[in-house]
Amino acid sequence: MEPILQTLTDLNIPYELQEHKAIFSEEDSKDIVITLEGTDVKNLFVKDKNNNYGLVSLDLHKRADLKKIASAFGYGRLSFCNPDELMKYLNITPGSVTPLCIMFDTQRSVKVLFDENFEGKKVIIHPLRNTASISITFDDLKRFVEHYGHTYKLADIYKEEE
Repeated sequence: MEPILQTLTDLNIPYELQEHKAIFSEEDSKDIVITLEGTDVKNLFVKDKNNNYGLVSLDLHKRADLKKIASAFGYGRLSFCNPDELMKYLNITPGSVTPLCIMFDTQRSVKVLFDENFEGKKVIIHPLRNTASISITFDDLKRFVEHYGHTYKLADIYKEEE
């Protein structure tokens, strides 16, 4: 069993797993049929000019509002992190970012922000690789984050519909 799946099992977090071809972007996901129950999640790793880092999980099919995200974190203007920062803080490569990689941020340098609409639902995330997806309850995901000593915020982080 993969280490992350064993970790979920050890934490008594039930999950469903689906293997698929690699997904690097929202565009890639259009060719893949995920049969798991839950909201498809995309994840952003962002920072401000003072190198305050944030991991954001939101609905794959909605547009993120970086100003709302910055405000929710209490950060200044945001930019996206580069692959070196992804590896340094989250031990992950582009395309495989998942809220599960917060387990590697042992210094607690990264703040976590979730879409408030995940409450009471299941979410579909990568299990530390972009060639599979898992479905878990949002409550279990929050418990996972807390298990690794992180806190999180919930917020409305979307651009208004035009």
